[in-house]
Amino acid sequence: MTTFRSKVRETDTAHDAGSPCLLFVDDDRDIQVAARLLFQRRRIKILSAYDAAGALTLLASHPVDLVLLDLNYTKGARTGAEGLALLKDMLVLRRDLPVLVVTGHSGVSIAVEAMRTGATDFVMKPWNNDRLVSLVTSVLEKCGHNNGVDAEPVLITASDAIKQIVSEADRIAPTRACVLISGPSGVGKMLLARRIQALSSEASAAQSFSAEDCDDLPQEGGVWICREIEALSPTLQRRLTDRLDGSAPPRLIALSSLDFAALSERLQPKLMLHLGMVSLVIPPLRERPEDIAALASHFLHYFSARHGLPEPQCDADHIAALQAEAWPQNVRELRAALERVVIMGEWQLSASKAANQTSEPQTLRDTEKSLVEAALRRHSFNVTQAAKELGLTRPALYRRMARYGL
Repeated sequence: MTTFRSKVRETDTAHDAGSPCLLFVDDDRDIQVAARLLFQRRRIKILSAYDAAGALTLLASHPVDLVLLDLNYTKGARTGAEGLALLKDMLVLRRDLPVLVVTGHSGVSIAVEAMRTGATDFVMKPWNNDRLVSLVTSVLEKCGHNNGVDAEPVLITASDAIKQIVSEADRIAPTRACVLISGPSGVGKMLLARRIQALSSEASAAQSFSAEDCDDLPQEGGVWICREIEALSPTLQRRLTDRLDGSAPPRLIALSSLDFAALSERLQPKLMLHLGMVSLVIPPLRERPEDIAALASHFLHYFSARHGLPEPQCDADHIAALQAEAWPQNVRELRAALERVVIMGEWQLSASKAANQTSEPQTLRDTEKSLVEAALRRHSFNVTQAAKELGLTRPALYRRMARYGL
């Protein structure tokens, strides 16, 4: 029988829809206790996170209205770099999220830099209780109440490989350069593309489309995210190249499961000149064991909050078992496996995964059918939600449902 744990206290996670919810990020447990007592007396719920990973998980799992953000989480750290990086991650997840920086060692200069990054205001440690409560209340009244959890998944960065890729993506995000993001299916290419768009200078949302289902290119400019770009017809490749060569070109973020050499064989040389400007390659999950551990912690808490179920205990043996798996569908498959752990309340392979290990290798058609059917079942055949999870449009998902008799 599986035992369970909870990373945050039950009184913190039980959220009254009529009460504001704060997330306080600080590695000092005494300060966390003081803040909890201060705000609970005023009927304000508070969640506690002690590092960046925990903060992002809680933000994705709970309807947070405001964040109190310390800037240093590692013993002896004083630069505020950890907090500034987390601030950027949180604003990518929720662009309109109000964040109050709580700083001591880092000082006013770092707090000012945090406000340039997107923080709403700052307070100094040790804080004055009345002033802190007044500031929080004022910001909550101005920004309103968040009635639901943001639906965007979190880009978890634990391994050096992913941190380096995200750092490069952040560096080029404010430019207008075209970007090619490649890697096997399910590694998080769309998440990285949306991060680049969120950190770009474009105010409008990106236009996302699949080359496989594309009959024509978007009419408007801005940022285009093109999935499976290798499936573009020769005619659309020429049109896309002409648009990129024009006087007001869109910014293209192209996604592909092919490597650069294989993609060069499928696409026209003029188009590849644009795609070769910036190329980011996300490695498969099996090559990033640190990410498996971090993702496991994230998904277990996320799905326990989403389904209202206890969070399964995840010890070193469980992590070792997860890291020993091949995960051919990468993060997407790990996510589904851990959701099942939460729902079933025990650590075991899903029926589909066990069948895959004892049967002949699946064809691409079999794999796509399994992915589509699993997504539909997870969302009780809500086509809109399933299409969003799969990165498809509703018409594209309907076509696949008809193709596979679903």
